[in-house]
Amino acid sequence: FGAEPWTQAMRKEIERRLGITALDIYGLSEVMGPGVAMECLETTDGPTIWEDHFYPEIVNPHDGTPLADGEHGELLFTTLTKEALPVIRYRTRDLTRLLPGTARTMRRMDRISGRSDDMLIIRGVN
Repeated sequence: FGAEPWTQAMRKEIERRLGITALDIYGLSEVMGPGVAMECLETTDGPTIWEDHFYPEIVNPHDGTPLADGEHGELLFTTLTKEALPVIRYRTRDLTRLLPGTARTMRRMDRISGRSDDMLIIRGVN
């Protein structure tokens, strides 16, 4: 429905009005689309990251040090199958955490809780 997160109330309303099960999809045009993670229909408990195509990491947003699964930090992606222009340790600026897989063996990501930097620099001015 768009590039913005939804609340559970919004999700339930969409499902009720359209008679569907709505799934959360996470994607970045900079990395490769249409998405790098998608909820499983069986669980709808957070997007499963397609780890056969992307390697996710969580780092401290201030100094870039790696954090363990389950810790909250900034999400990074490395593409594994993009050949012409691979992306290596791309900082998304999205804050989340990595969780164990449920319906699939690949890890899930929690909801995006915010951004580490929302500043735009236009012609050298912020």
